[in-house]
Amino acid sequence: MNSGEDDTSRAAKNQAKMGLALSGGGFRASFFHLGVLAQMARRGTLRHVEVISTVSGGSIIGALYYIELKNLLEKKCDADIEDSDYVKVIEKIETHFLERVQLNPRMLTFADLRSTMRMFQPHYSRSDRIGEIYDALFYRPALKPHTSHPIRMRDLRITPLLPDGSHQEDFDPDEHNGQRKARVPVLLINATVLNNGHNWRFEAVRMGTSPLDSPEEREIDKNCRLLRADRYEDITPKQQDMELGLAVAASACVPGIFHPLAISGLYDEGVRVQLVDGGVHDNQGIQGLLDRHCKVIMVSDASGQMCDELEPATRIPDVTTRSNHILMNRVRHEQLLNLKRRNDVDMFLVHLRKGIESRKITWIGTDGKPSPYSAEKAPREDSSTSFGVHPQVQEQLSLIRTDLDSFSDVEAFSLMMNGYLMSGWEMKRKDTLTSFMKPEEEALEGKWKFLEIAPWMTASVPSARYLKHLQVGSKRILKAFRLQPLLSVPILAMSIALLGWLFLATPLADASLTLNFRQLTLLALFILLGYFSPSLPRIFKPLNFLSKQATTAVSLIMRAILPATIVPLVKFHLRFIDPWFLRSGKVSRLKK
Repeated sequence: MNSGEDDTSRAAKNQAKMGLALSGGGFRASFFHLGVLAQMARRGTLRHVEVISTVSGGSIIGALYYIELKNLLEKKCDADIEDSDYVKVIEKIETHFLERVQLNPRMLTFADLRSTMRMFQPHYSRSDRIGEIYDALFYRPALKPHTSHPIRMRDLRITPLLPDGSHQEDFDPDEHNGQRKARVPVLLINATVLNNGHNWRFEAVRMGTSPLDSPEEREIDKNCRLLRADRYEDITPKQQDMELGLAVAASACVPGIFHPLAISGLYDEGVRVQLVDGGVHDNQGIQGLLDRHCKVIMVSDASGQMCDELEPATRIPDVTTRSNHILMNRVRHEQLLNLKRRNDVDMFLVHLRKGIESRKITWIGTDGKPSPYSAEKAPREDSSTSFGVHPQVQEQLSLIRTDLDSFSDVEAFSLMMNGYLMSGWEMKRKDTLTSFMKPEEEALEGKWKFLEIAPWMTASVPSARYLKHLQVGSKRILKAFRLQPLLSVPILAMSIALLGWLFLATPLADASLTLNFRQLTLLALFILLGYFSPSLPRIFKPLNFLSKQATTAVSLIMRAILPATIVPLVKFHLRFIDPWFLRSGKVSRLKK
């Protein structure tokens, strides 16, 4: 080895440990993170990352990146790995990921009749189903394309290729990374434990809650501790083969939308672990990096930040939802501020509302007019124009939906380009990153497809057509109809025709369409018994049999009717509506 290589190796050993946090935020976050990863690959920074902590949408893309990185590190020995290899990895992921997202994973959850019917059973839920879809769409094709078996967490363990052609089976990132130029990172997929409120992490070698070791933590947190084994081989065989798709599903298991993902038989005392979205505990994934003693922390934050409401709704459901947003926003602020104020950690932060100036609203003076002090403003922060994005465009990007449905090219490219431009600008401002990245003049340019959107994102005056695409991107439903209003004409005509036929063929006076009041009342009582009999006094226990039959009957009806109704509608949407939406969202449409 020459002296230059000796110096590189020595410098690698002395470098502070770098960690990368990929926040939650559905596919919006996944695409934004892809842009950040592309910029890091361009500047040669990815090879230095030793810990990747992911949450929700960050877990979806983070797991895919980790698989492709595993493929690279196990096919090339350390001395042969170049920064251009990382660029190629991100180029491959960009194409593969967008193609699969545009199959609409959310709708695919209900596209199969058998799986949809299984969701009405107690031991299988939408979380299990979406985990299967993640595996089939993203992870199995990348790691083991010719197998029908799901990818396990244990399959992610990286055994780097050695110069003699063998693999280092005993590789330990904490012990051996200092000897490498291309670091082998640890992947932390974060979820939240409903049982005790603690963080849960899936890793390639183990899973469980992070230890609370400090005296301060033990003094403050008195919830039960679910102790963690060091290896999958040490736990019950039933849970040793935890699937990657299920781990990601748990990390992205948004409360109220997906059922908690259960892990049974892992703990004593009959504890059944119930996992929900990692964002409930830490939506930025920062704590995992601190626990692994990272000193340089890069945070890619595409989470949904709370927006202003000048006149908040005051109905109970609205207040509850708003209060939850305030709580989550407060947790985010505290985590980032505490990290920024630490002297032993250097933080690099990009987020979707970077460069958007806060509004300043003055008070009404004694004369009934706005105070003249409104002219006095605090020092301005850098505008989004500093990294080439118009403030209107940045505002709309920050409002794009947090969802798991199909994203058009315009939406996906814009989010990737945003992460790419913003992180590139931020990296130039960080002197402490100099040892982790190539100089700008030596940066590698990838064949990124998202660069196609650059003329619209960087325009001094945003295109109205482009802004409309981004505005529609904030909606969860009827996006195709909003982009192409003419699409609603045939649907509306069919609906009117159907209603007309119903009125003409079956007059409202037809007694066959009415329910006898007594029958309706008995049916309601019958169903209510199914729900409330467990809390009835002991004297009413004989009614349990009747109530169980009622519950079973209702359950069977739901299992038969709902899937039979949902599946055809989903297939219709995937066959006709989604393609129309994706065609409308092509970049070529902006050129017309």
